[in-house]
Formats: sequence, C-alpha cells, structure tokens
Amino acid sequence: MTDYLIAAAIIAASAAGGYAGLMHKKASNIEVEDEQYHTFEEVLEGVKLYIVEQSKDDNISADMSDAEMEKRRLRKVALKNHLKMAPNGVRESKLVVKDLIRKWILGNLPIEKVYEFIGMNGESEPTDNIMFEIMMYKYQQEYGVNAFTHWMEKYKLYKPKHPVGIARKDAEAYYITPAEFESTYHQEKITLSDDEAVDIFSTLVYERYTGWGILDTLGEMDINGYNIGVSGSLMGSARQDNESNPDSVSTATNSLWVYFRSNYIHLQFLDFGSLEEIRRVTQLMIRWGNPGPLTAKKGYMINTMHDKSRILAIRPNAGESWGVFVRKFSLDIKSPEELIIKKGVTGGEICAKLIEYLMIGQVTIAVTGRQGSGKTTLMKAIMGYLPADWNIRVLETAPELYLRETYPNREIYSVQETQYTSMEEFQDAYKKADSTVTVIGEVATDPVAARMIQLAMTGSLMTIFSHHANTAKDLVLTLRNSLVNAGGFSNMTTAERQVTDALKINIHLGFEDGKRFIKRITEIRQFDEGIPYPEYNPEDPVKSKYDLDKEYYNRQTDRISFSTHDILRYNKDTDTYEIGEAFSPYMYNRLYEAMPVADKTGFKEFMSYYWSGESINGYQGVGSYTGDKLEINQQIDAMINTPEEAKHFLNNSLSDFALA
Repeated sequence: MTDYLIAAAIIAASAAGGYAGLMHKKASNIEVEDEQYHTFEEVLEGVKLYIVEQSKDDNISADMSDAEMEKRRLRKVALKNHLKMAPNGVRESKLVVKDLIRKWILGNLPIEKVYEFIGMNGESEPTDNIMFEIMMYKYQQEYGVNAFTHWMEKYKLYKPKHPVGIARKDAEAYYITPAEFESTYHQEKITLSDDEAVDIFSTLVYERYTGWGILDTLGEMDINGYNIGVSGSLMGSARQDNESNPDSVSTATNSLWVYFRSNYIHLQFLDFGSLEEIRRVTQLMIRWGNPGPLTAKKGYMINTMHDKSRILAIRPNAGESWGVFVRKFSLDIKSPEELIIKKGVTGGEICAKLIEYLMIGQVTIAVTGRQGSGKTTLMKAIMGYLPADWNIRVLETAPELYLRETYPNREIYSVQETQYTSMEEFQDAYKKADSTVTVIGEVATDPVAARMIQLAMTGSLMTIFSHHANTAKDLVLTLRNSLVNAGGFSNMTTAERQVTDALKINIHLGFEDGKRFIKRITEIRQFDEGIPYPEYNPEDPVKSKYDLDKEYYNRQTDRISFSTHDILRYNKDTDTYEIGEAFSPYMYNRLYEAMPVADKTGFKEFMSYYWSGESINGYQGVGSYTGDKLEINQQIDAMINTPEEAKHFLNNSLSDFALA
C-alpha cells in the first residue's frame, strides 16, 4: 500500500513538469546518439533496455547524503510502481512510462526518423492503425475522453449498412471499412508539429511495449464497451461475397467491435497484426487485482478492471480463439424518470410512477431483458425509489451496480464472487446481514436461483434481481427448473409454486432499433390467488359441476399452475405506454398494505384513475416530469461537476481495491 501511495503522490509532479525531472541526472539533457535504429523492433528493444536501466537501484553512491539517497530510492520505487500499474491501463502510470519512452526517442532518433516511422515523411502514408492514433490525438486535444464519440458523430459512422456476405436482402449491419476511415482522416487535413509527432510515436511504442496494442487509446474513451477476437476466419479458408461493399474486410486479427449507440460496430480498419498480439493484450487486460493467468485448466475469467469496468476473457481451447468482452463502467447517474420519460414517448410518467409504487410495495421484482437492454442501469436508478432508511445488500458475480457510488449516504454493502467464495456462500452469509432489500446482479446458475428464491421468502423484505428470460412464463419455468436441478425439490409442481410464492412482478426491457424501453410490467399470479373458479349455475347444475371439476383437476394436475398478466405494456409502433389489466385483488391488497402510510392514498388514486377510469378526490393523473433529478443525484452532481472531479472521485474509491 505504501508503494502505491508513493506512486500516486508523484502524479501531480509528473503532469506539471514531466516525470523526467524526477529521474536520475543521467536520464536528462541527453543528446541524439549516433547509433541507428532502422526498424520498429530495434526501437522497441532500445526502449526496453533504457527503461530497465532507469529502474535499477545501482546508481546510489556512498558519497550521497542520507536525504539524497532516500529521495532517489523513493523515485525508483515510484517508477517501479508505475511500470507495474501501466499494463493495467492506469492512465497516470501510462503517462509516466510514455514520458520515459519520449525521452529515449528524443535522445536516440532524429526527428526525420520519427516522421518516417509514423509514415509522415512525405514519401509514405501512415497505416490505418497510425492514422487512428493521429486522429484521436488531435480530437483528444479538444474533446478529451469524448474524442471517439465526436469523430463518430461528425462523420455519422454509426449508421447501418448492408451486411457483407450471406444475409437477408433487407438486413442491416454496423461496420466501418478501411476506405471509409481513411476518407475521414484525409478530410481532416492533419498536420503535426515535431512535438506532436514524438508524442504519437511514443504512444505507438508504448502500445507494443506494455500497452493494449490498438485498443490502448480506444480503451480510455468514454464508450459503453468493446469486444475483441470475435470475428474473422481462424483458418483463412472463409470467403466473403463483398459485392455489396468491396472495401469491407474481416479477418481474425481485425476483430475489434465497439459498443456505440446501443449497437456493436466493427472497426475493420484496426488490426492487431497477429493472433499472438491478441493473446498478449488479453492477458494484460485481465490481470487487475492479480487474479492469476488464463490457463488451459482455467479457460475463462470474469474480472473487474482498474476503472471498474467488467471484463470476460476466454482463451483456447475453452473458446475458439482468444476473446475479450468489456462493459465499461460509467459514473453517469440518472433518475428513473430520466431513463423512462423520453421525448416523443407518451405515458412515460405512468410507467415511472407504477415502478415507484412497486418498489415501495415490498414485492420481489425480476428485471429481465436481453444483454444491452439496460437492466443494470434501470436497477441502479430505481433504487432511488426505496425509502432512505432501508438498507441494501448486493450480490454480484462481477461488480456492475456500484450502488454506493450512486447513493453514498445510504447503508449499502456489496459482495462479489471470487475464486475462493461462491455466490451461494455469500447468499447464505447475507441471511445474517440484517438486509431490508437484497439485490442480486444476475441470476445465471441453478444454485444462485435456488438461494435467491429462498432469500426472497425469508431473507429480506424484498428482493430485486436480473435475468435474461424473454417472457414472464419463461422466467418462472426457468427458475422452477433451477430449483429442481439444485436438488431442493423433486416435484416440478411444488417447485413452481415455490417460485410463484416469491416472485410476483416482472419488469421486462425492450431494445429495438437502437431504442431502449420498458416493454412490459407483468404480474405473475398463482391460480388460487387471482383467478376465481367458475360460478355455480343452479339452473344448469350438471354443466356447472363439470366445469368446476374440470377447473379443479386442471389446477391440480396441469404442469402450469400460474398465469401472467401485463399491467402495462409498450407499443413500439406508437411509442406509447398502454394500460393493460388491473392488478389482481391479492396483489393490490398486498401492495397497499405494505406501502408507507403517506403513499397509500396516492396509490389508490393512481390505480383507480388509470386502471378503473375513476377519479378519486379530484385526481387528474400523474404530473408532467420537469427533468429534476432525485435528491441523491443532486448530491452527487454537487460532488462531481467536471471530468477532473469525476476522476478524482473514482480514483479515491479505487485506491484500496487496487492492491487487493
């Protein structure tokens, strides 16, 4: 921990005066040497030797004072820590290492050679990889971490195209060809000063030395996520019909996809160069927190990166190739109203208000939807509806919610699965944690599902979890099967009733045509809760008895012992939230009884007005949303007003975890 703090303490000096000022005198004021470096590999080897020399401890002489010796020792310790942290993507450490590389370049390469290496000597043209670095370098000067976004939006590169190869006639795909990228580069008419050329070449050398290759600069951008190693032929035998777009290319080494505007876009113009380079980058990206390497016996790993982004890495033979899947962490904090009530959408206020009443009604809620539909974002936002005095306990396979960052003044504690402690063990432990609300990031395995149902019934007032089920029926049946598979039940019907005893509400998210919305809010009813038996007709006793007997035996023997009813649904053709069925009397009464006294009248008025068409006490519906955030969001906004404050806030919350 001491070494890490020492390294952090010199960051300010590094930014202000350059880390070179803190290094040994032999590393300053160097002149260009006569030795020639003709290839990039020779430059890379020279940089490696130079940095090894700078980090040695053998330049402390006996005639130094104790203070001078201690000062130099601390500088070496700081440098070693930066060299250790830089491969994890820690920006401050990356800047220190790049500054060392820059110093070596200035002392060993004439500026003409630098221009030659980056393809800007007038006799050649930069490669696409270098063009991208130059483009982002220039855009970062004006837009910072939003450089990539501004470039994409300026040239509208996020728009769909016709797929390459076999596809439906009217299908759409998202990719940027080398020709399209080069066109944007030439339109910029970029020129570089000598200092800028050295900066860019320093970055290129760093990316190969200890960085993430072509992903290094992109990984710093404010984007939603990215995948690598997920496209292109691995055997070189695949053929593609490129008549629709002859400039399109797809190989196993240019398989970088960026998650932008709710779509994955293939950056075909960037190429790792080799599968070995993808392997090297994968091993670096997964190493934060020292989880150990990916091996043949440990074929995949889920981890949290230094910036709290979630990463899944897979290696052969577990996967067909080295692959990485990253979802970026963002401090973007939004209220439920901001997520649900959107321009051009009718009825968003009704949807948000209904969810608010469900959250304070103490019912177990499943948030479902496909990957990328916004489950985590919505779950994080609707926690703001919970009473401030309720404590929250969070279980996740890998951290994604970070509720304490959003609600720092509430009692919240989160745990994540490790290689030594499973989710099931944490679920059992949480029974002793006095939980008011239990939040499970994702129910993805049978044991976790089984214990989730148990926690929902006995562990806390309510449970909220996410799942990938497509329908409410599929959700119940999947959880039922998990209970049986986990060994707790041998009878499907009994397991099913256990699920429907606990789970009452399903909020399902939709994601179509680049738009996110709440597709439906569904009540799950056991047959004996919300569906009455057929009425007995004394005028036709024979038929009535038959109907009653049939209904009874259906309920006792049919494999399905529940029904699903959409309370609210989204019409994507009209962008309108439409009223569905009313809550069953059982659910209405359960919500009403559990609700805080101050909200009971409002709940009754709200339900009567929209689902019964009756106005109580002159109630005229939900007021229009003004755009105001929840109080907690205002508190966070007061804390974080600039990108620098956001980085400071994030770094402070990460300092202890970094050395775990």
